[in-house]
Amino acid sequence: MWPFRAKRLGLALGSGSARGLAHIGVLRALAGHGLAPDVVTGTSMGAVVGAMYAAGHTLDEIEEIALGFDIKSLLSLADVTIRSGALLSGEKVEMFLAEHLPATFEELQMPFGCVSTDLALGTRVAHTSGDLVHAVRSSLSIPLVFMPVRADDRILVDGFLTDPIPVSLARELGADVVVAVDVCGDGRLDPGADSDNGTGPLKDLRAALRGEGPRRRGLSGLEVAAATVEVLERQVAAPALAAADVVVSPEVHGFAGYEFLSVRQLVDLGEQAGRAAVDSVRRSARR
Repeated sequence: MWPFRAKRLGLALGSGSARGLAHIGVLRALAGHGLAPDVVTGTSMGAVVGAMYAAGHTLDEIEEIALGFDIKSLLSLADVTIRSGALLSGEKVEMFLAEHLPATFEELQMPFGCVSTDLALGTRVAHTSGDLVHAVRSSLSIPLVFMPVRADDRILVDGFLTDPIPVSLARELGADVVVAVDVCGDGRLDPGADSDNGTGPLKDLRAALRGEGPRRRGLSGLEVAAATVEVLERQVAAPALAAADVVVSPEVHGFAGYEFLSVRQLVDLGEQAGRAAVDSVRRSARR
């Protein structure tokens, strides 16, 4: 059993593809101020970082793993499939996860959960026990990019479709205070916010549609896909952010979801946001 504390701190790490590398910095800032979480949850890239942390990897180790990626190593994970339904099979990503994670949730050093989506039912699936690698692989299976994961009678894809920032799951795992880390694009998850502000793929797409700016000749398919994911994440994440005790929003909106080579910049931005949130987290923990 994991040790119980009177006031348990939970950290919900949101989806955001490469922007999720900022989670490393947020964790480092909070832990450095005596606010290491007792419970961690994550979706998509948040599931990867959260699972590694829960497995006992130090934050320096997690950052070093990320820094080890270059164009060649990233391409080595791109196992293009001829099967219909996705660009990549995801088998090499699963092998990568197996190198860095224990086989099961029960081998972790703290409570951890991640989220995927049942594609047939359109419902959230919470993973908290059993096969850890399979669960994390399910959580990051972006539709059309990775082949879905089949588990029992379910077809599982990325959790961003149903729960991009798993605040409620952190509470289900025993957290009394939950900090949500939002890396879902331009940081404006309020549907009523001014749509012409912000940066990143979504703003580029708006400009291209109006025939404005440097992208007036159009965007690549990858950029359109990134903007589409961002729209979905923003809409679905709003209720979770409202339910969190503290929201940490690193200024990562200038980075696209596929910028996996910008590790140091993203980690630094996460650390800055984490330091700025320390007082708020402490106040919430005292209530």
